[in-house]
Amino acid sequence: MKSLGLGALAFFLVVGCLPPTQGSGFIFQYGIGAYDCDTTCATPNPSAPIDTAARGDTVWLQHAMSLIGAIDSFRVQLATLRPDCAVNVAVLSGNSTVRSLPTPTCADSTARVGFQLAGVDQPQTIVVYTRWVVDSGLAAGLYLLRGRVMVHPLIEPVLGFQVQ
Repeated sequence: MKSLGLGALAFFLVVGCLPPTQGSGFIFQYGIGAYDCDTTCATPNPSAPIDTAARGDTVWLQHAMSLIGAIDSFRVQLATLRPDCAVNVAVLSGNSTVRSLPTPTCADSTARVGFQLAGVDQPQTIVVYTRWVVDSGLAAGLYLLRGRVMVHPLIEPVLGFQVQ
């Protein structure tokens, strides 16, 4: 698998993120990125973003959800973030979904997070991963990975990814 430098990481963050969306007094931002494995592939290596993998390789897709604003930033805001259990990531060829990646522990994936933005310079972020073993049924080529994590409001970032 090919590893990328910091410039590519910034590119992923721009391409893989959607602009913030307002809903219920919160402003969220959600981005998706692709990462190589650690030495055993049991966990992701968050310092190794990738944009290419061969069929059979394990890829970790990172979902980074940030609360970047709230109506009342001085109180602790509780937000419930959960993956869409049916489809966590859609693998697209053009406009067609060719694969769907559910979260293996979807029932346990709901995260109730307390955020307080007052006095905080940076958005508060939670990160979850979806493990993807690139199956041999995919033809070599460029695909789009569309993340589907937040239910209300629905935010779906898209990231370009090459399968070899």
